[in-house]
Formats: sequence, structure tokens, C-alpha cells
Amino acid sequence: MGVALLWMARAAGVAALLYLLALAALWALQERLLFIGWDGLTDGEVAMVPGLAEVEVPGPDGPLRGWWRPPDAGRETIVVFHGNGGFQWPKMIPWARRGHGVLLVAYRGYAGNAGAPSEAGLLDDARAALAFAAAQGVPETRTVLYGESLGTGVATRMAAEGDWRALVLDAPYTSIPDRAAEIYGIFPVRAMIRTRFETRAVLPEVEAPVLILHGTADRVIPVAHGRALLAVAGEPKDGVWVEGGTHFLPPEVVDRAMAGFLAATAG
Repeated sequence: MGVALLWMARAAGVAALLYLLALAALWALQERLLFIGWDGLTDGEVAMVPGLAEVEVPGPDGPLRGWWRPPDAGRETIVVFHGNGGFQWPKMIPWARRGHGVLLVAYRGYAGNAGAPSEAGLLDDARAALAFAAAQGVPETRTVLYGESLGTGVATRMAAEGDWRALVLDAPYTSIPDRAAEIYGIFPVRAMIRTRFETRAVLPEVEAPVLILHGTADRVIPVAHGRALLAVAGEPKDGVWVEGGTHFLPPEVVDRAMAGFLAATAG
């Protein structure tokens, strides 16, 4: 009996040690786990989007790589805030064909940009992107803020700071701690997470029309997050739940939903 208790105590000690080691690794590596990285658009991808060209965007801590297409007369400009692993760039093709302006700016630490990504850093870079659009003569009231995945938290914070044409959230989350708690539930992640992006808390402050797109089969960020955000968004708002859709929705589905929403909220 004594030997059995000794082995149980040793096993518990080993388990506790492994737990603490995993906890320490999660604390130390959380930015690396969240900000996966992205090399930016290739020349071939740029060539597929009518009128798109690479530009240098002045950033708060150095220049940022960006890609810009000026809008046709009377058309809105869509400013993209990309995800933690990049952006589903074919979405820009139908936008360009409709005559929309398009601006995509890579965050610090992405696409060869200097610096390391953080919540504060991404928000500063987003403000730099919007300042670039304004310098091209695009007013806030003709600017659509589009966030994809991680970028939905960035887009929502920017939307609360201005008078924009619309906010579009594609596969959004209520907050980084909320999603992290679902994935790493055995750890006290809500207290550990440095990058938070509290979208649910910020969204009620947004006065622009809000469109939320989410696939019902999204396993990266479950559709429950999108539904929860729609519940707290102000009017006008709409939610498009794509049956069977995964984390990356087909570009044509996103394009149709956005075109319909912009038409419905025009004027």
C-alpha cells in the first residue's frame, strides 16, 4: 500500500511539473502562437486584381508594405485588416471588378515589415493604413472597414474611432481570451493573454452599419462568436450565416453579401 501511494505521489508530482512547464511555454510563446506570419502578396497575385499595385505606407515605427487600388468614381474603398496568417486575397478580385477601391496593409512583423506584432502595434498600423487612405482623398464616409479573422478585432476598434461607411466582420471572435479559453481550457488563459481585442465590448460603440459573415462549420472560430457579436451591434446590422461554410468563405459569397448590404444601407 505504501509503495502504491508513493507511485501515486510521484505521478502527481510529474503531472504538476508538466502542467507548469506547459503553462510557462504558453505564457512565453503566446505571441508566436497567435501571430503566425505572412509573406505578403506575390507579384502574380497582385496582377490578378485589376488596378492593384504595391505601395509603401508610412507607419508609426517604419514603412509598411501595402497594396492599393484607387476607387472608380462614386465607389467605396474597402480597407482590409488581415488575419494572423495573411489574407484570402481572391476576395479583392470581385471588389475591384465592381470598381471599389481596395487597400491592404501588412502589419508590423508581417510581409517583411520591421517590428514585432502586438495589440497596440497592430492598432497603430491600422491607423496608419486609414491615414494613407485619407491622403488619397478617400473620406471616412466612403470607407468600408473589412476585418478577416484576427483582423476583425482590429477593424472593430478602428470603427469605433470614426464615421465610416460600414464595418464588415468576416469570421469574427468575441475576444481573444474568450477563444483561447475554449481551446486551452485547462489553463488560466483569461488572466494570461496579453493580446485581447475585446470585440464584444467595443462593438456597441460603433455607429457605422455592421455586417457579420460567418460559416456555420467554422472550426477555427465557431459561429457562436459571430452570433454573439450581432446581438450587441447597433442598427443597421445584418448577419449572414453561411451553411456549411468554414473559416474561409468563398470570395463570391462574401462579395454578394457585401454588395447587398452596401446597397441596403446606402444614402
